[in-house]
Amino acid sequence: MADLNLDTAALRTDAAQQAGDDYTTTMETIRNTIDTGDAAGTGTSLGTMVKSQLEITEAETMYQVRQGIPNNVSKAVKTAAQAVKQAAG
Repeated sequence: MADLNLDTAALRTDAAQQAGDDYTTTMETIRNTIDTGDAAGTGTSLGTMVKSQLEITEAETMYQVRQGIPNNVSKAVKTAAQAVKQAAG
């Protein structure tokens, strides 16, 4: 993520979309771990549920950071553009 290019609006929206897509994939993987459908019920054991909750917390944190960066860049660009507009009169 260190080499993330957010120079244009298209790159920022693509980065935010990728963050959302990755989040969805991660959440589906976690859900599949819980919903194994086996008769032993291993997907609903306490250990599996605790592990899944931690994975969900990590996935949500990563999503918020990854989608927050392009959003913050877009806000900064908008603020700068408004400052230029006001300075121009």
